[in-house]
Amino acid sequence: MGRRTDRQEARREQILSGAARVFSRKGYHASTVDEIAKELGLTKASIYYYVRDKSDLLYQLYKRAMSALLESQTEILARPDPPDVKLRAMIQEYVRIVASATAMYSVVVLREHQALPPRKRKEIIAMRDQYEQGYHQCIREGIEQGIFEAQDVKMASYVVLGALNWIPNWYNPRGTLSKEQIGQIFAEQLMRGLLKRDAAPADGSTDRNTTDHAEP
Repeated sequence: MGRRTDRQEARREQILSGAARVFSRKGYHASTVDEIAKELGLTKASIYYYVRDKSDLLYQLYKRAMSALLESQTEILARPDPPDVKLRAMIQEYVRIVASATAMYSVVVLREHQALPPRKRKEIIAMRDQYEQGYHQCIREGIEQGIFEAQDVKMASYVVLGALNWIPNWYNPRGTLSKEQIGQIFAEQLMRGLLKRDAAPADGSTDRNTTDHAEP
């Protein structure tokens, strides 16, 4: 039974990956289950064994994508670290997760959830809102502790998420930078926009004070 379940899960992953590639290339509405079957070298019947219809494929992609992000974020927010360390970790984890499945996350960024049935759309929107709230919470705590400075918590969160959400559109796994390096660069740049200039680094880094070290 265990082997059969493992095989079924592997096939489900294969189907979702194929659907993500097709949706990413053509958009959800222009894609068909026939094209997904052709992409995978499977029959339509094989696909319908695992999903009810095309919208079920989209729903499963969204749920998988958001679940991975939320699981990572929940673990980070539970750590006994200061807000800036948590935010840095959240940014780096986002890059790592998204860069490992760019086709799936490019579908998420395209806001194709509008095509889902109302009940499923509501569920996905709730997961998205929960993820955004994690950033609101972290930035709000950082402001309260004198680590961050921002005029509006929600807008500051959207600046961070807006930059991160574009990654699936340009990331190239064959590029010169690894996803870990990109995560570090994004964290460095985005944190600089939030960190209070006179705050002392909680992690021992020097990026909170960007003073010029050139000799006079």
